[in-house]
Amino acid sequence: MSRVAATNVIVPGIDVAVGSFTSSYYGESLSIDKTRAILLDESVYKILPDRRVHRSMSRAALLLSLVCLELQPSLKPFLDRSSFSTGIYCAIENGPIDLSSTVEMLHVPESEYAEQYRKTHNPKMFLMQLPNLAAAQMGIFLGIMGPVNVFNSSRYGSIHALEQAEKDLAEGYVEAALVCSAFSFENPLVLERIRRQDLQGRVLCEGAAAMLLTADGNVSEWKGKDVKSADSYFGISHQLVIQILNTAGGKQC
Repeated sequence: MSRVAATNVIVPGIDVAVGSFTSSYYGESLSIDKTRAILLDESVYKILPDRRVHRSMSRAALLLSLVCLELQPSLKPFLDRSSFSTGIYCAIENGPIDLSSTVEMLHVPESEYAEQYRKTHNPKMFLMQLPNLAAAQMGIFLGIMGPVNVFNSSRYGSIHALEQAEKDLAEGYVEAALVCSAFSFENPLVLERIRRQDLQGRVLCEGAAAMLLTADGNVSEWKGKDVKSADSYFGISHQLVIQILNTAGGKQC
């Protein structure tokens, strides 16, 4: 199998109680009984190389950068040789929809729609919605100039990222592969879809994970790994988070 050079994971700490999730925009029609979120405070922005950028980042993008920046020492030897040596393989959902401005537009007359939309809609929300920008911004922070691959399948994104990383390492397209993912509670509709299709009694948790892989002449079969027996579910990041927690542990926030 490929060699795991370094890993990092951010999941809710053991002191974070299980609670219900509701959305003020959907009321009682959207509610998830068992959830755990990652606790973040202002201090996390100090970790970012450019603190101002977080204003245009989704929460998932922020978590992605935080979890990957911890692998900087392990990435340094590869990037010192060539900034193009490392590829990014990222599993992440589309960013949040601007529900606030959407609600304000519900009863606006057609004749006033364009002007009202301009006033209520924040243009930076567009930057938060694009999943490829989350991976690209993280790559800028780390100085990675190799290929950037983004996978947004809610159920299989992490597996797709791992499998593509394996293929590119085996073919010699990259010297190292940064496989990463982040999942947050920003989009209520994504959470409702997960509740209906995937939870099966598990606790829905935010999470982020990063794994640095290098080639060793063999290809790993990640799809066959057991990740279904976990008591928690981490959305698009689930397979990657569980792989790391089952082997090396990680950071709880």
